[in-house]
Amino acid sequence: VPAYAACDTPKSVVRPDLIQEMAANDVATAPQRHETYHLVHKGLRAAMSDALVRLGRVDSADATSIATALGAVEDLMGLCRDHLDPENAFLHTAMERAVPGSSARCADDHVHHVKAIADLGERLREARAAAAPARERALKVLYRLLATFVAENFAHMEIEESTNTELLQKHYSDAELLAIEHQIHAHIKPERMMTWLRWILPHVSRQQRAVMMRGMQAGMPAELFGGILEMVKPHLSDAERVALAADLA
Repeated sequence: VPAYAACDTPKSVVRPDLIQEMAANDVATAPQRHETYHLVHKGLRAAMSDALVRLGRVDSADATSIATALGAVEDLMGLCRDHLDPENAFLHTAMERAVPGSSARCADDHVHHVKAIADLGERLREARAAAAPARERALKVLYRLLATFVAENFAHMEIEESTNTELLQKHYSDAELLAIEHQIHAHIKPERMMTWLRWILPHVSRQQRAVMMRGMQAGMPAELFGGILEMVKPHLSDAERVALAADLA
């Protein structure tokens, strides 16, 4: 049996009515309210897209190319694991307090994601251990499995940013939502927070980046902020670096 066929059939796929559901939810969601999911999901989408593209263009005859691509996939799996527990513990708990049963749809997705991450880890180890000519097939299997995982997560994140956000905004003030977000931040280890910032800050809009970084500039030691700034700069375009310097002046 081909390796990919032996994997579990994906629990869900992108529904054909998703665009209509997105449009309906967008009307109901007030954009001026605080949106807990939005920025972190920009970072996750960027990390997922980067890993998928790297794996798709990997040179199966070059050890460095393989190591870089598989390292990106492994790092992504770490981010995805990190992302699940705080959402379950804080956001789903808040949803259940407001409307019992309201987190069930996404909680079920999270259970599936844990299994999918484990499957990807196994395929990643197989790809690392494979020798030519089996290596190319192993990389292809991993790529297809990762593509399915990314597609499912993109659809899942849309539900969180529309349906879940609407519910949270209906039942909690912005101050309460910010308090929940601070609980999530406190749950993340400092070294992992740097990884999150590496993916979030370069992949948000100029205005969002300016607000985030001005807040950090005002609230942390200059040395720590300088380290974050230097970490972010290589991932920005020349125009974005100029804009950020102006926004922080």
